[in-house]
Amino acid sequence: MKRVWNIITRKMFVAAVLFLLEIILLIFMIFILGTLSIFFGILLYIFSLLTVLLVNNSSNNPAYKVSWINSIIFIPFAGAILYIIFGKHHTTKNMKARFNRVDKNGRECLLQMGNITQKVDIDCNYRQIVDWIWKVSKQSSYTNTLTEFLSPGEVYFKRLIKDLKCAKKNIFMEFFIICPGKMWGEIVDILIEKVKEGLDVRLIYDDLGTLPFLPADYPEYMEKLGIKTKVFNIIKPRLDAFMNNRDHRKIVVIDGNISYTGGANLADEYINEVERFGYWQDCAIRLEGEATASFSVLFLRMWYYLSNDEIFYSEYMPTKKVEASGVVVPFGDNPIREHHLHDSIYLKIITCARKYIYIQTPYLVMDYELTKALIFAAESGVEVCIITPKIPDKFYVHVMTRSAYKELIKAGVKIYEFTPGFVHSKLIVSDDLVGIVGSANFDFRSLYLHFECSVFLYKTDSLSQIYRDFKRVIEKSEQITIENCDRRSFVQKFLGFVLKPFAPLM
Repeated sequence: MKRVWNIITRKMFVAAVLFLLEIILLIFMIFILGTLSIFFGILLYIFSLLTVLLVNNSSNNPAYKVSWINSIIFIPFAGAILYIIFGKHHTTKNMKARFNRVDKNGRECLLQMGNITQKVDIDCNYRQIVDWIWKVSKQSSYTNTLTEFLSPGEVYFKRLIKDLKCAKKNIFMEFFIICPGKMWGEIVDILIEKVKEGLDVRLIYDDLGTLPFLPADYPEYMEKLGIKTKVFNIIKPRLDAFMNNRDHRKIVVIDGNISYTGGANLADEYINEVERFGYWQDCAIRLEGEATASFSVLFLRMWYYLSNDEIFYSEYMPTKKVEASGVVVPFGDNPIREHHLHDSIYLKIITCARKYIYIQTPYLVMDYELTKALIFAAESGVEVCIITPKIPDKFYVHVMTRSAYKELIKAGVKIYEFTPGFVHSKLIVSDDLVGIVGSANFDFRSLYLHFECSVFLYKTDSLSQIYRDFKRVIEKSEQITIENCDRRSFVQKFLGFVLKPFAPLM
């Protein structure tokens, strides 16, 4: 009985129930008013038609538009109102205004660093990528940066712990999920020690990602320990477009000289201390040197947005000089901007590939352009391999992922499912020349709705590490054939058929 009461009184449960009641009440009121009054029913019908026109004339991705039009058709009137509230994925005006102010605050620092790729020898196709990142976000590109690919999660954790223990000035951490356990417990112990040594220790986490695991007063608890803590986008039981935009980034910055990003959050399943969905395959990329400056700016921008604290970016820039090959471009993506970096860069890498494209992603829910680009590459003789999980974390997303297989396999794309369990890595590597490691999945939420971050790599030593690790993972994976697709149960096929039109909204 006590366990049931604890569940009922949890913030997540209360917020979900109140949110659901709002939607039910909204639909009920519209239905009742529409049936009681012919005049009101006609007005709602006209409103729905006007909303469809609004959807069609928006600058959204075509697949996103179609999903909302389907929603308006399947949920008359209410679908239109839900679009007005949630459909404009460029987020609320207030949020946009605040982030534009924050963006301007950090750009001066990035502008001073400049875009060094004009001074180095880089293939013209890939120069377009780094120039595009610079144009859209003013995220600089760097040469003097060591890169190290870390996989699986337990390897990443050991390296992270070692670096955290050596911190001398500051530690910044920003994550989507934090869950008490061995991983977070060890990190907190180190952070407490570093606070006692006088270091500036800061933590940002997303409220939705941590809602099932951390109490509402957790920030106050961390502050008492001396760890400055901010929560992104606190969940409120109301219909609000802002609730759609989550901080899905994973960032660690140590002393301004070392940084990490990747797929792994701060919970024990990511390092296989506990088993969830079988063996958990994840990864991270470690940077040491100049490129860490961009991750310092990304973190401090978010901190400024959440706190309004005055930020002196120059105090947190790299001081350690290293020599390394290749070009490194850390970048952040968000729903504020008109242009979405991850989607554009993935598309460019795929279309520029000549020998191979290797992709790992937990979800494969793509738009028309990315799908056709992969098909064109495979039919042009490029080896296209994609690894997804055998054991899913979300059954409905896995149904949609599997529904995408057949069209790709027919074109020559090789699809593999990681047999031991769940793949959470988000990476792409191509032609021994370029790669991306970061937090963004191959799905609509990551590409258009969330705050994400990644590292674009060109001719770095870590590309060979990513290649070798991909081969290691593929040896533990099962190749999916047309016959496998045809043997899916009727229920799976039917669910895929029903859910596919709404995939961009999930």
